Amino acid sequence: MRKLARKRIMRILFLTITFILAIYLINNNLTDNTVKMGETNYKKILLIGIDGMDPKITDQLIKQGKLPNFQKLKEQRTYTTLGTSLPPHSPVAWTTIATGTNPGKHNIFDFIRMNFERQLPELSLSKELGGIGGTTYQSYIKEEPFWKITSRADIPSTIIRWPVSFPAEEVNGNLLAGLGVPDIKGFLSDYTIYTTEPNKFKEQKKTIELENLGETIKTTISGPRIKKGGEIVPVTVPLSIDFDEKEKKVILTVQDNKYPLKEGEWSDWIQLKFKASMFKNVQGICRAYLISIGPEFTMYLTDVQIHPENPVVDISYPKEYSNELAKEIGLYYTLGMPEDTGALTDEAISDEIFLEQTKHIEDERNKMFWLEFEKFKKSEKGILAFVYDTSDRIQHVFWEHKLLTKETPKDIKLNDAVINYFEEKDDFLGKIIEQIDENTALIVLSDHGFTSFEKNVDINSWLSKNGFMALTGQPTEKNNGELFQLVDWSKTKAYSVGFNGIYINIDGRETKGVVEETEREKVVAEIIEKLQELKDPETGKNIIYKLYKKEDVYQGDNLKYAPDIIIGFYPGYRMSWQTAIGGLTQEVIFDNNKKWSGDHLVDPSFVPGVLFTNFKINKENPHQIDVAPTILNLAGIKTPENMDGESLVQK
Repeated sequence: MRKLARKRIMRILFLTITFILAIYLINNNLTDNTVKMGETNYKKILLIGIDGMDPKITDQLIKQGKLPNFQKLKEQRTYTTLGTSLPPHSPVAWTTIATGTNPGKHNIFDFIRMNFERQLPELSLSKELGGIGGTTYQSYIKEEPFWKITSRADIPSTIIRWPVSFPAEEVNGNLLAGLGVPDIKGFLSDYTIYTTEPNKFKEQKKTIELENLGETIKTTISGPRIKKGGEIVPVTVPLSIDFDEKEKKVILTVQDNKYPLKEGEWSDWIQLKFKASMFKNVQGICRAYLISIGPEFTMYLTDVQIHPENPVVDISYPKEYSNELAKEIGLYYTLGMPEDTGALTDEAISDEIFLEQTKHIEDERNKMFWLEFEKFKKSEKGILAFVYDTSDRIQHVFWEHKLLTKETPKDIKLNDAVINYFEEKDDFLGKIIEQIDENTALIVLSDHGFTSFEKNVDINSWLSKNGFMALTGQPTEKNNGELFQLVDWSKTKAYSVGFNGIYINIDGRETKGVVEETEREKVVAEIIEKLQELKDPETGKNIIYKLYKKEDVYQGDNLKYAPDIIIGFYPGYRMSWQTAIGGLTQEVIFDNNKKWSGDHLVDPSFVPGVLFTNFKINKENPHQIDVAPTILNLAGIKTPENMDGESLVQK
């Protein structure tokens, strides 16, 4: 009896201890490989991302006294360059920052990736699986961002406008997705010009030419795409434009709602409802700008965005968060890249209209930030990560400093739009510094820097001229063979797609591959040997700083999706737009005459980002791969073994 009683007591004791241990593990979120460390000095972490903030520009503006708050942070704590990804693309860089892993693990290698099965380029920002107008998506990212780990550790984590965070996934807090969010057509950018002036705009596909029928014009606004009669067609809603030339204004009527609009002004948000099927309506929003009312009528209409109050896809977590934001701050741009650089470079809108649009976007972002910052200040613990990316768009289209000239000024020539933006961000930083307490760790960083884009480099043209790519016909101005329409795959050893990559046409990987896997390294070596000698015929200088083999720079289970060769261009040169989408031109090197004159898709050594912190760091040359481990360390969480970076927190 005593033995039975003793066994029973021991069993009860064992079960009790097991139960207590299980409760402890659950409460401390240690059952999913998240390991808690000791307490840190910081209860809260505030991360501000400023896309494309360049150290050379930052240093120059600090020296000129234009960034006093950045200077104060620099002098008191930490300011350094931040190594960027290879290649230095925003999707690659921000994903590297978020996951603390290299592209071979996280699986984002470029804006554009190759679908080996279809032998066609695809966007890397998300994978469209189907649905009305493209309403079902999946992320390509294969590693966890830091906010998933902190969420499991019961740390409130709010993430706003982080690039490549679409479709929005569950967090312990709120998430609003950034770069990668499509419009209601499933596109990443679009616009429409309505005009009575024929043949004025070069992008005819985006122009609706109207007949001036007196006081009223009847037309339509296009929405989501649906299948009808075996074809993909847009759903439309009627648009009526009534003129009042005396008052220099029009009245836009859409679905019984009226929107007055004066010449030289923006409309309020126009709300739209498209009947996509018998059982489904899709809601969208857009804004109009009246360029001229007479003698010819011209009006610009923004991309029709996903309606934040009733989103057709998951642009936020929880789903109702986008609606809650709209109730607090009003309707806002939801598109991943709403700054319409396309309309500007197409000369459909002026610099002034574009800058007004960026101001609207920036005002909306600021409202979002301060709304969440007030909650963050009052909280006992948590993470707020907020990315501003209008800085990137402004530098792309207002870049003035030239490098490929005989005499390059010592100081970087900056457009007022660029200077004004960073001065505003300095004021913004000053307000933040005034309000955070000693328990808050502050990190301000960028994903990459900036340089000039003066000449296009057509790598597909080079491959064809050097015997690595075979063509079925020669490219022309009207047909550049995009999507590899001019490629004879049966005789092609290599091709380029995206902005920095070359792929070998491998048998068994590519559907139409011809190069045996055993021959891959030989072809790679041949291309590198010849391509590294590519020179600018005008200057005689090399165009390519360095060529990288993927296996030398990436590690991980997704290495198979990477380009076989990654190109690191010298500043001033960049992959041509035609090459990026599988096309080519007759020339290998030609001038860039577009408004898009600044870029960063060069070798990463030339365009590092910046890093400011209000705490000391332990490295002289930190890399963005170290940011996620640093955040986890500040939050008291051990760096997961799969992360490639190291914490920058001084012990």
